[in-house]
Amino acid sequence: MEWKMIRKGEYTIYNGKEYRFIESDAVEAIELISNDKKDMDNGFTYYKNNIYTKIVDVNEVKELYSINPYAVYKGELFPASEERKTGKVLLDTTNTELAKKMGFERTDKYMYSKSVEWDEVEIIEERKPYSLD
Repeated sequence: MEWKMIRKGEYTIYNGKEYRFIESDAVEAIELISNDKKDMDNGFTYYKNNIYTKIVDVNEVKELYSINPYAVYKGELFPASEERKTGKVLLDTTNTELAKKMGFERTDKYMYSKSVEWDEVEIIEERKPYSLD
């Protein structure tokens, strides 16, 4: 089985490679996050559990953007995330009618969810420019 991943959060391009990032306490800087030990050769430091970080000036990166994942399931679009335990795709909706029609389970007062296999959905990433202000 090929390993898949649903990306969500803030990303940037640094030295031609895409990294997730978080805002840094330093002014006009961000903290890059990597799971690749080889990045220690590029000035990243070990944080914990296969996580490496590096603080860089915003001027050193190409662009900042936010990724929100969606899944197309039976012709409908749903916010999607990865279920940690099963590795399946977790779909959410607040639309009661749609939830009933699609066989979702109620997981919260206004939220319905359903786990589906990767081959039942098409993952679409919504990419928006991200600003540090």
